[in-house]
Amino acid sequence: MTILFHGPFQVATGTGRPGIDAAVDRDNLLPASTLKGVMRDAAERLLPGLPRLVEQVFGGPHHPTPWGWEAARFPGEEPVVVTRARVSLDEESGTAKRDHLLFGEEVWARSAEFTITQHGPLPDTTIPGLDREGHLAVLACAAAGVHSLGASRRRGLGWVKCTPADPVVDEELIARFTALADQWRSHQHA
Repeated sequence: MTILFHGPFQVATGTGRPGIDAAVDRDNLLPASTLKGVMRDAAERLLPGLPRLVEQVFGGPHHPTPWGWEAARFPGEEPVVVTRARVSLDEESGTAKRDHLLFGEEVWARSAEFTITQHGPLPDTTIPGLDREGHLAVLACAAAGVHSLGASRRRGLGWVKCTPADPVVDEELIARFTALADQWRSHQHA
């Protein structure tokens, strides 16, 4: 998978350090767990009402996922980590609210890559179409459905384009994805 960044992103560690309220992990700027999470979210949006299908691919309480995500690699240019200040303003006075200044790190990069590999057996299912090719169709369409990641993604950070390399999202793959979703919907109503 290739990620093209349209601006900075921030995947904070959840802890600060002196002078920084929202720090990034400089050794793991875009963790595997974040990539899996945004792809799962995209799959849930692309497959509304089909949580069992999403669970078959991404794992759930009844079984682990057969797929493993790796953290993002940044080929070419090294990402740049910068500090950004954010302040909350009082609506009436337009002045900064007391104790509402946040210093956070954000990452600027052009692109990143990550790989998803099969590391376990596919779950048994009685519904046809969810073979390895079906899993790959769900993974590729979910990746293509990721348009933002990290913190503040609805406020200008983390806007991306994610492109699967293998399989490529083309008309044939979209048709396979649609047919798989239709089979699962039919099975639910049977």
